[in-house]
Amino acid sequence: MTRALDTRARAAATRARAASTMAKKKRSAPPSSARAADARATATTGANWAALKKRINAGASTAAKRAAAAKRALEDVDATRSARATRDATTPRPTGRNAAVTAVLALDCEMVGVGADGKRSILARATVVNEDGNVIMDDYVVPTERVTDHRTAVSGVRARDLTAANGAVAFERVQRRMSELLEGRILVGHSLRNDMRVLMLDHPRRDTRDTSLYRPLTRPLRPEERCVPGAPRGRGCRALRDLARQHLGLEIQQGEHSSVDDARAALALYKKFAKRWESEARREASGERFKKRRGG
Repeated sequence: MTRALDTRARAAATRARAASTMAKKKRSAPPSSARAADARATATTGANWAALKKRINAGASTAAKRAAAAKRALEDVDATRSARATRDATTPRPTGRNAAVTAVLALDCEMVGVGADGKRSILARATVVNEDGNVIMDDYVVPTERVTDHRTAVSGVRARDLTAANGAVAFERVQRRMSELLEGRILVGHSLRNDMRVLMLDHPRRDTRDTSLYRPLTRPLRPEERCVPGAPRGRGCRALRDLARQHLGLEIQQGEHSSVDDARAALALYKKFAKRWESEARREASGERFKKRRGG
């Protein structure tokens, strides 16, 4: 009887241990939803890695590299064209195809600095455009003195531009050609006094149209500011950049200056006011002739 009881007790203990083991396994095992999620994550990771390997292998091939380079080249071309289109829309352009020397010419010069402090100016580039804005003359000039400040940030001129090896022209030759071009013609420009000073030339006042001195393009003189010679009484000069933006909707002098753009901008301003400007110039010339006759 005792032996039967022990056998039953051992069997019960064995069943209890088995039940405990099963319960532990159930508690430690993840639920079916978690197992499914893990399976999906594993599949996704495997697919992503396969795609990445495919891209890496494709990039390693010569054909793929050529295709990628061609694509980048096309993108660069598109970007360049877009930038050029934007610039063309906001900077002065020729208005016709006439390339002849016309009765009206516009001038702009770039200067560099000489002397110990680089503040004294000499001619570095001279540009002339005709009444359609087409370039008639555009020469870099071999310096007549040692340049101490190229003023590149504004002038756009670099040392290499001013060498004969790169096409720069002797000052005397530029001066002579400029004198021949301007003789008997209407000269347009902005702050022409500075340009003519470095060219060491004069031009008749009656034939000069300076956009920095024309009254409708000037501003009231600021307190303690001195009037520029030739400006209307009580008026000060405005920057060509500001005039071009206000009256022409053009953007110039955004960084290094271009004498071609500046000459064209001055020309466009003159043409906008030409009818009124020329009428005033004729009245002024008539008044001067009358004064001369009375004086005679």
